[in-house]
Amino acid sequence: MSTRIDTLEKVPSSPDRVVYATGVLLDALDFEVEQNYHRGRLARALAYLHGSGTASGLRVDWEPPLEPGDDPNFPDGREERLLVRPGIALDRLGRVIEVPATACLRLDRWFDGKRGVNQLVILPNVTVGALNFPNAVIADVFVNFVACERGKTPAFAAGPFDALDAVQPSRLRDFYDLELIVRDAIDAPLPTSPWAEVGTLGDPTARRDRVHEIIFDSWREGTDAWDERGPTPLPEHVAGQNPTAVFLARLVIPLDAADPPQRDMAQDVVVQNDVRQFVYTTGALLNWLG
Repeated sequence: MSTRIDTLEKVPSSPDRVVYATGVLLDALDFEVEQNYHRGRLARALAYLHGSGTASGLRVDWEPPLEPGDDPNFPDGREERLLVRPGIALDRLGRVIEVPATACLRLDRWFDGKRGVNQLVILPNVTVGALNFPNAVIADVFVNFVACERGKTPAFAAGPFDALDAVQPSRLRDFYDLELIVRDAIDAPLPTSPWAEVGTLGDPTARRDRVHEIIFDSWREGTDAWDERGPTPLPEHVAGQNPTAVFLARLVIPLDAADPPQRDMAQDVVVQNDVRQFVYTTGALLNWLG
């Protein structure tokens, strides 16, 4: 499936609605404006009310390789892999990103591909909790919203072309893609919550006042967080990355002490799922607060 730039990436989204009247002629632009109005209003409400992060599922798991005969479901064995479980996230534009089924990333192929083009950053003496690795690669898992073109339908030719058989996609499917980004330091920036400071305040009145101050300062358009081209990268994004990508997990991939270092298959890949941002339901917050 080919993808196209989502119209909601144009900022700010227009609050204009189409006016209908008997005898008014409508064209494709009118229907696009109609879609953008409803999508844009909903997305802005979700973004400002709930923020960006994981709303449900999307746990990232690592599974070790299997040798032939280890598992009857994989008689020929299986490569090591990352699994992103089904779930839903909200990106910074308020768009819903849904992963409807478990997605698989073949970690060893990714590792070999990055090594082949010299894109791995090998970090020495990496410590994670009680674990220490002589060498390791740090990588972050992100999920992106993509609009995928589906089907074809006849249409008038568009652009500098003369065509009698022009077609256009008949549907756009809201979908996702996953990316695994190599980091250059064990302490590479992680997502931060604007509300983190509130929990450090012991006085309920002080917490309320701080929440109100954060809300007053939360308008993004026209600030350092959002320029005329759209949202600016967050600390967890690397140069050239989509600034609406949603962080899911950090991986620590163990290497041995050889020169050059190789994958240490005797050590498990460490998956840090709890360093992401979450989007909490009201019920979850009420029970959390007791």
